[in-house]
Amino acid sequence: MWTRRTVLASGAALLAAPAKAADYAQALAQAWGGPLDPAAAHRAARGEARRLQARADRLLRRQGLAKGDVATRLRLLFADERFLYADDGEGRDRAVRGMNAALARLRPRLAQAFGDLPIPEAEVRRMSPQGEARARGGYREPPAYYVDLSAIRARPAWTLPSVAFHETVPGHALQTSLQSADPAKQGWFGVYSEAWATYAEQLAFDLGAYAGDPLGELGYLHWRLFRMARVVADTGQGALGWSLERTIAEMRAVQGPAIAFAAIEADAARMRRQPAVFAAQGLGALEIARLRPRRIVVWPKFHRAILAGGPSPCVMFGALARGEESGR
Repeated sequence: MWTRRTVLASGAALLAAPAKAADYAQALAQAWGGPLDPAAAHRAARGEARRLQARADRLLRRQGLAKGDVATRLRLLFADERFLYADDGEGRDRAVRGMNAALARLRPRLAQAFGDLPIPEAEVRRMSPQGEARARGGYREPPAYYVDLSAIRARPAWTLPSVAFHETVPGHALQTSLQSADPAKQGWFGVYSEAWATYAEQLAFDLGAYAGDPLGELGYLHWRLFRMARVVADTGQGALGWSLERTIAEMRAVQGPAIAFAAIEADAARMRRQPAVFAAQGLGALEIARLRPRRIVVWPKFHRAILAGGPSPCVMFGALARGEESGR
């Protein structure tokens, strides 16, 4: 039986990737923290991707984009000059202002999800030109997240609010402010952290972050499709024997355009080197959403339980939500 004690006993060693693809099921169990059927995980990600694409299809039609599959139409929207920032200082400043405005609009609604839980101050800031030139990538120095806008022409305005929610509040900035310092738990930090921050993107949507903003919602949907494409690809390569070429094609069909910091080809190759990690991250976000009570009045208690118990393996989320592993 998998318990917190047995799962955490091996720490970071449990997350070491196996040498052979035949060990994928074990790799997924290790990343998840307990047994998880790769084929079932693949089906779950496929189903979620279909749901997301159906919603995106309706929103794209409202933008006058009705021809072709969702992936093709998302590529067209990505290239629409109306929503692209200029590749200069003012363009980057405008992008950062837009992200912070989205955070400011969401912040008053966070009490619905977290009650009186202290929400850390958080904001988005521009990375220095030197950091961009070095391809440093986005990074956090509380209370700020320094966003990587080196490829700003690949980051339409409507894609950026979800980034702000993922990286600051209610995502990483909130989660890390409450993170346990228990060394025995740190081996689970990566999967848990990304699962929470990806769930936080959905939570922002559920709290009405995109009410009256169909383009912003499309940005949220694209990020979610990116996460589900990773699960589909990871399990496809590891459990279903997909070639690298098929994996890349499947990812393109699910998510459409690549995100600015992860080319699809590089992402697929990375999964072959680190099997099951991306799958566990995306599935973890789905698991938090699945466990969340329907009644919004009890969301604060639920979120406190998930956050206070972290970082934990995803298999423990149900026990955390029930208070079985945290002494509550």
